Amino acid sequence: MIKKIPYQIEVESSGGSDGNDIQKSPFPIDWCFIGAAEDFVHTPDEKVHKADIHSMIYIYQSLMKSL
Repeated sequence: MIKKIPYQIEVESSGGSDGNDIQKSPFPIDWCFIGAAEDFVHTPDEKVHKADIHSMIYIYQSLMKSL
């Protein structure tokens, strides 16, 4: 159940994912971006907390069961 899985909400206008472009698209698109929060993206010092990876996987598993 997704309600019990810890998660963070990205503010797309200031976030770095490709979801930023999708959200700003003039076309209506039904979408959901799921990914772990990262520090120092696309650098040799990129960091992701293990708990965020686990939560991301649990969310994927829960969504796949619902599709």
